[in-house]
Amino acid sequence: MRLIGFILNLAALTAGVLANHHDSLTLSPAEHSVVRYTNESLIVQCRGPSPQVKLHWKSPRGEIISANKGRIHIEQTSPEQLQIVFAHIALADKGNWSCEAVEGGMHSKSFELIVYQKITFTETNSVTTVKEGQNATILCEVKGEPQPNVTWHFNGQPISAEANASKFRILADALLIKKVTQFDTGEYTCRAFQVNSIASDMQERTVLMKIEHKPQWIHTLHTEQQYAYLNGTAIIECKATAEPPPTFSWYRKQKRLESNEHTHLIETQATFSRITIHVHDAKQFDNYRCRVHNHLGTIERVTRLEQGEKPPPPTVFQLRGYNSNTFDVDVSAQRDKDKVGPMDVNGFRIQYITEPEFKADANKWTNAKHKDFPYEEGASLLITNLEPDTEYLIRAASRNLAGFSDYTKVTQKRTLSLELRASAGALLPSFYQLLTATLLLLLLRRCH
Repeated sequence: MRLIGFILNLAALTAGVLANHHDSLTLSPAEHSVVRYTNESLIVQCRGPSPQVKLHWKSPRGEIISANKGRIHIEQTSPEQLQIVFAHIALADKGNWSCEAVEGGMHSKSFELIVYQKITFTETNSVTTVKEGQNATILCEVKGEPQPNVTWHFNGQPISAEANASKFRILADALLIKKVTQFDTGEYTCRAFQVNSIASDMQERTVLMKIEHKPQWIHTLHTEQQYAYLNGTAIIECKATAEPPPTFSWYRKQKRLESNEHTHLIETQATFSRITIHVHDAKQFDNYRCRVHNHLGTIERVTRLEQGEKPPPPTVFQLRGYNSNTFDVDVSAQRDKDKVGPMDVNGFRIQYITEPEFKADANKWTNAKHKDFPYEEGASLLITNLEPDTEYLIRAASRNLAGFSDYTKVTQKRTLSLELRASAGALLPSFYQLLTATLLLLLLRRCH
C-alpha cells in the first residue's frame, strides 16, 4: 500500500510539473492573433521555464520546424528561448502556430497567424483598341485577401450594368461592352475596395479604350466655294478624325500637291490639314481636293477657289478714346447699303504692336497682335488688355470673302498710366464727343 501511494503521489507530481510546462511557456508578442500582410516579416519568441525544458515549433499542419535558415526557420537565442522567424509571409502561412515542450507535447502555447494580401492587378496594358461594332472586353484581374469588391467607371462616372444591361455586362474579372461605337471611346476604371480588421485599401486601374473607325469629317458643314484675288492668299482647311489617325493629302487636277513656300504651304496636324495658297497666276483658281485616309477607309472633299476682288481699305480710321488698357477705334468703309454682294466689305482687322516690339522687329509687323471685327455701322471696336503707359502703333484693314485690303496709315498713341486712369475714369472723350455734350447742355438750358 505504501508503494502504491508513493507511485500515485509521484504520478500526481509529474502531472503537475508537466502542467506547469503549459502555464510557464510564454510567447512574445503575447497576442492570441497576429495580423500581417503578405511579404511582411514576423518574429515570435517562445520562452520555457528553464533551460532543461526543450522546445520546438509546429506549423498549422503539425510539421516540426527544424530549419535554421530560409523563409521560415527557428533560432535558439538562449537555452530557454526559441524563436520562429518568418522572413516573407505568404498566404499559405495562415493558421495556428504552436510552441511545445519536446517532452510532453500536449502542453503548448500557440497563436493564430492571420494573413492579408494587399490589392494587386495582374493586367498591365493601359490602352486597348477595338474596331467599331465589335464587343470589347476590358480585363481587371484583381487579387487580395480578403477578396476585394470591384466597381467600374467610365470617364469618372459609375457604370450601372443593371440600368444599362444592353450595353454593359460585369464579368468576374472583366467588363464587357457590347457593339462599341465612337461614343464608347474613353477611360474605363476598375476600382477595387478592401476592408479588413487592421486597415482599408482602395486601388484602381484605368484603361484607355480607342475605337478604330474610318475617317469622318469633324465639321459636316462645308464651304464648297472660296474666293481670292491675284497676288492675294487663300486658306482652305480640312478637318477629320479617325482611329488610327488619318493621313491628309491635297490634290489639284489629279496631281498631288507638295508643300512649298512659293505657291502653297501645307500644314498638317492630327485632326486637320490646312493649305495656304499664294495666288500668283489666274490658273490657280481651280478645284482643290482634300483626301483623308486610314486602313479602314477614305473620304474626300473638294473646294472651288474662285477669283474675287480685293476690298478697298477703310475710309475712316481714328481713335475715339483711350485709357490705360483700352483703345476705342472708329473704322468704316464704303459699302452699298441697298445691295450687298460677295465682294463687299464684311469686316475689319485691327493690328497693334508696342513701339519697342516694332523697333526690335526691324520695323516689321511680324509679331503684331490683331483682332477681327464684323462689319457694323457705328459700332465701338475696342482693343483691350493693353499695357499701361505704353506707346502703341495701330492700323486697320478691310475684309471681304476674297481676303484683306491694304492697311491704313499707322496711328501712334500712348496708353494712360494707372494713376491718370484713376483720376480720369472712363475713356477720354474725343473732340466730337465733347462737342455733342456741349450742344446737349445748351439745348437743355433753352428748354428751361
